[in-house]
Amino acid sequence: MGATEALAHYIRNPEAYVRDIIGAVPTEQQAELLRAVATERAVASRSGHGIGKTTVAAWAILWFLPLHPYARVPCTAPTGHQLDDTLWPEVRYWIDRSPPLQSLLEWTKTRLSVRGYEETWFAVPRSAAKPENLQGFHGRHVLFVVDEASGVEQEIMEVVEGALTNAGAKLLMTGNPTRLSGTFYDAFHKDRGHYRTFTFSSIDSPLVSDEYCERIATRYGRDSDVYRVRVLGLFPKGEPDTFIRLDEAEGARGRIVPDRGAWFIGVDVARFGDDETVIYFRRGFNVQEPVVRHGIATTWTAGEVVNVVKWIRATGYEDTIEVRVDDTGIGGAVTDMLNEQSVELDIDVIPVNFGAAGDEDHADRAALMWGRLKEFMGEMSLPDDEQLLAQLSTRKYKIQPDGRIKLERKEDMKKRGLPSPDRADALALCFDEGGDVGVSWV
Repeated sequence: MGATEALAHYIRNPEAYVRDIIGAVPTEQQAELLRAVATERAVASRSGHGIGKTTVAAWAILWFLPLHPYARVPCTAPTGHQLDDTLWPEVRYWIDRSPPLQSLLEWTKTRLSVRGYEETWFAVPRSAAKPENLQGFHGRHVLFVVDEASGVEQEIMEVVEGALTNAGAKLLMTGNPTRLSGTFYDAFHKDRGHYRTFTFSSIDSPLVSDEYCERIATRYGRDSDVYRVRVLGLFPKGEPDTFIRLDEAEGARGRIVPDRGAWFIGVDVARFGDDETVIYFRRGFNVQEPVVRHGIATTWTAGEVVNVVKWIRATGYEDTIEVRVDDTGIGGAVTDMLNEQSVELDIDVIPVNFGAAGDEDHADRAALMWGRLKEFMGEMSLPDDEQLLAQLSTRKYKIQPDGRIKLERKEDMKKRGLPSPDRADALALCFDEGGDVGVSWV
């Protein structure tokens, strides 16, 4: 096969290109998606967890760029983490395994280009923080790649959609279907006629273990939004009696927010058994990775809180730190031990009773705290904690005869086969009423 014939063959057959040039073997799901990118103007793929969607996006970039003269491939994702730490390194990973691509392409952290044509033939990662980051991409061959597309804001996607009016422009969107609005959602609903769409279940992927699918089903239920999104690759139902929707919680994951303001610590105390002791801590709206422990005594729990305080002090923070502790049951012992060290550590230890009085809109303190979580979910940044997101999005509520909100009891959640929402409660403690919201939250 001559060079011209080979070029024509691989342009029509990206699956063969991935096998022959990149040296990888796509699953049938991945191959279907690659074939659609070759023939369709706009492709949207929703999928469960682990089917290799980011890998397909990387292969599509490495197929489109070298085979199309003077191609431009702008790539984006909802967060810098997803773009800079996941998609773009995935591109580098496959270049390193392909001698033909190593000789043809030059990869840096900010650009992938055809050697000798660095300014005119390239792919670039562009943040989804500002619409202008994706403007100005014109040419005969342009491929927009949007990874985790459900989380990209609408104003960003409007720029991409506008660019598709140019002849030769293509779009590939992949992601977990977490939000019930936006371009990605519309591609499977009112705008379906303009897209080639795919729905890939984790159950059907050889890359995902049966154990994972069964674990999600057992832990959260086959009718839960968590199972729909994480396993089946379907949009959440957004049930009206779910207090915090999955798309609301997902939108907070990895959000970029200012790292300033006061520090707060929330401690949900367990001891032995299946429940978790969880310590969440935040600065302003920026929530850190939690400390999670199983089966530890209250003395150890207090010690873990002290370690968190020392970590915060090591950042140079000198003001008093509020520590809110679930004071019901064995939590009182943690409160007492921390109080003994409060002056030395300069911490304000605040005991919280989840069953205490609420306000005119919330039946008790638990509902009030979760109400604050829901109110500020659109402003906070959450860590990549799957169990937290699941706990936030599976707790139901009801409106009492007096019009106040009452959360589902933990006992009733367990009857539905769900775990105790220990992580979500620790986060709620982190955002419990702490004075003037305008002062203490930013």
